[in-house]
Amino acid sequence: MRREISEQEFLDFAKSYLSEAFPNPQRIGCPCDWDLIEMAERPNEAKHAAVSEHITFCSPCFNRYMDILGELKRRMRASRE
Repeated sequence: MRREISEQEFLDFAKSYLSEAFPNPQRIGCPCDWDLIEMAERPNEAKHAAVSEHITFCSPCFNRYMDILGELKRRMRASRE
């Protein structure tokens, strides 16, 4: 019998998979850092569609985006204190 996985387990798996499964050593088609920062700080599905799609097939950009989101969360927490 198959076991249901939790949402967190799925997200952890997806994060792990996307962070390693798509190496892009030549960094072909990678957006600039500013585009990743802007997408993290001011998400807009229509405006960032190409960047969003790219990070699902480029582990270096996915990892950088996750770092940017982590930095953003830390800044938001610090500003609340």
